[in-house]
Amino acid sequence: MPRTRLFVLGAVAFLTAALAACGADPQPRVPAAAPTPVSPAGGTGAAAADPVASATPARRAPARGTSDLAALERAGIDLGVTVLIDVADDGVDKFLEVGTDRVVDFTGHARTPSTMMSLWAAPVLAENHVVIKPSYWNTKPGDDNCVADTLAKPLVLETCEPGKASQIWRVSLAGDSGQFELHGAYGVIRVQDGAINSADGGRTGLQTVPFRK
Repeated sequence: MPRTRLFVLGAVAFLTAALAACGADPQPRVPAAAPTPVSPAGGTGAAAADPVASATPARRAPARGTSDLAALERAGIDLGVTVLIDVADDGVDKFLEVGTDRVVDFTGHARTPSTMMSLWAAPVLAENHVVIKPSYWNTKPGDDNCVADTLAKPLVLETCEPGKASQIWRVSLAGDSGQFELHGAYGVIRVQDGAINSADGGRTGLQTVPFRK
């Protein structure tokens, strides 16, 4: 067979194959799936792919709040300032006082450093709860002293411990004249003959008196 004829037949075969390939229904290419991002800790997902999100610290629980004393302010009880805590309607001066060995009782009869008290919101969410801080014992940086209730009266002065039950006092309003009762871990404060007692007798009505006349 002449070489020219072989060349023509080969060209025709090549062209026929090419046309068949062009007329075929091509298969679409499926791109390879992107690798799933992996965090340094081994997790997956969008957060792991976001370096800012992965570096954000976990949300912390909100700090513990303090007691709402709005009702006490409306009743005229002095808060956050130096006051005398006095037995109400007894006709004599009987002030809460820090005495020997940090004993606290209603033995004060004058405006002295030992009778300087202040009421502050307690670190609890319940309303009308306070801590009692004698001002003179809390004047230096780092001082933090609170009056604590005791099972056997009188009271004591302790280093403050946030949330300690014996150092938290519930103030119960007694009328609309600013009088109140102090309810501690072991019951209501009662004063008889100038001393706190745990019996049923004695006065429970107290009041704040400005320390400065």
